Formats: sequence, structure tokens, C-alpha cells
Amino acid sequence: MKKRFIARKKPSFKILKIIICLFIIYLTCFLTIKLLFKNQIKMSDEKRVNEYLAIASNNLIGEISIIDLLNMNLVSPDTFLKLTFSNFKKLEYKKQDKAIKVSKEIKAPIIYIYNTHQSENYDPGTLSIYNITPTVYMTSVMLQKALEKKDIYSIVEDADIKSILNINNLTYSDSYQASRLLLNETPQKYPSVKYFIDIHRDSVTDRYIEDDKSYAKLMFVIGMNHKNYLQNEKLMVRLYDYIKENKSGIIKNNYYGKNSIYNQNFNVNTILIEVGGVKNTIDEVYNSVNILAEAIEYIVGEDNG
Repeated sequence: MKKRFIARKKPSFKILKIIICLFIIYLTCFLTIKLLFKNQIKMSDEKRVNEYLAIASNNLIGEISIIDLLNMNLVSPDTFLKLTFSNFKKLEYKKQDKAIKVSKEIKAPIIYIYNTHQSENYDPGTLSIYNITPTVYMTSVMLQKALEKKDIYSIVEDADIKSILNINNLTYSDSYQASRLLLNETPQKYPSVKYFIDIHRDSVTDRYIEDDKSYAKLMFVIGMNHKNYLQNEKLMVRLYDYIKENKSGIIKNNYYGKNSIYNQNFNVNTILIEVGGVKNTIDEVYNSVNILAEAIEYIVGEDNG
């Protein structure tokens, strides 16, 4: 009896072809949108660059928009810059005739984040090859995005402190007067805001390493030269205690300014925090900001529970 020969079917390449086509479409879209975004960001707009980098650092796979995905905002500000912006020249603040505010209210913000010393910056690290220096404004946007993931909405102040100083014939040492002008406007502009956070950078650099992850150290600053300082202290101590309990290595002892106010007489929920020091990298700052966001979430939950 003759054996029957059954012809073997040739493997189908349809699925492979579909995958290749989809990849080509994705790559085309990626390159197109990447080019468009790159062209939209002006070389002289330092705040905008810091904002993009901050948004990038807070995006993780599964939590990003299609625009962020196409721009590959996946790991850290450092990594994002290497992937997206390769031809920036030195960025500096523009002098403006008047302060310009571009902050937008998202849902009902309960936190107002600002930077009295807006020009404070961090060690650029490997970002130095692009002549871009991360600033405390970037830290503010990082915190905003970290809180947004927890359904806590905030405003980041965009007004140029330097312009306000110039308009009012003030010097850098008068920066708290300039930020006070902005604080005074918040009740009318954002009536839902309950907490006011002034983010600074310390002149001293300390870091904490745990599980091969490096963190910039945090420090709350409390002004004692006003009658309600104990109420300000109470809020900051609650935040301090949460961080101390959950990630003790990143928090330094609170600093008390006996002859200072730091605008904390504006509202009992006015907070000043030093996030990292001059030699901390922005990735170290990012790691600590996420812990700070957890502490704020806990306190907000207690206050509104």
C-alpha cells in the first residue's frame, strides 16, 4: 500500500506583515509628533522646558497619554531629555515688562504651589551637555503631577518673580514681598485653595540612598516671628511625622526661623519646604517629591475625612 503524502502548508506571514505595518505607522506618527513638539518649544523658554521635563518624570507606563507616549516620557527628566531634546542652547529667563500668569485651574484646586526664590536650581548632572539647568519650578510641577495622580488638584504659580521685583523696584532680598503679592490674589482667583506650599532648594546638599535609589533630603522651615506660628508648625509637624515614619532617611529636622515670617502669617496652612540642595540631581528630587506627595495625600485625607 502506497503512503499518502500530505503537502505541508507554508507558514502564513499575514500576522507578521500586519505587525510590521503597524510598527511603520507608529514610527511615522512618533517622528512626526516628536518633530512638531520639538519645534513648538522655544529656546528661551526655561519655565516651559522645566515643565515638560517635570511632566515627563511623573509619567509611568499605563499612566500616560498618547502624546506623552509618542514623546517617550517614561523614566526621568534626564532620560526624557536625551530622547527628545538634543539641540537646546542655554536657556535663561526673559525680562518682561510685566508679570505674566498662565496657570490654569484644573477641576477644583485645593493646593497653591509657588516658588519665592524662583531662580534656585539643581545640579544639572548629565543635563549639562544640553546647557539646561533644572529649577525649583520643575519641582513644583513634579509635585503637581504627583498629586494629580492621587486626585488632588493644585495650581503652580507661573508668574515671573524677577519681573515683579523689577516692577516694584525691589531687590532679590525682597522676594517674599513679591510672592506675598501673588498670595494675596489667590483667595479671589482660586477660592477652593486651602493649602499654600512654597518650594525652595537648600544651599546644603544631603542625599539618602535606599535599595540603590537616591533621594534628595527634605526640610520644613517654620517662621516664628508672627502670632500664629504654632498653627503653621502643627501642619508641618504632621507632614514631617508621616515622612519620618515612612521614609525617615529623607527628612531633616525642621528649621525654625526665630526672626522670620516666610509669609506664613498669610494663612495657617502656609508651608515652606526645602526640597534637595544645590548638588542634588533632578532625579533625586523627583524620588523625594513622590514621598512628599504621599504625605500631603495623607494629611488632606485626614483633614477632609
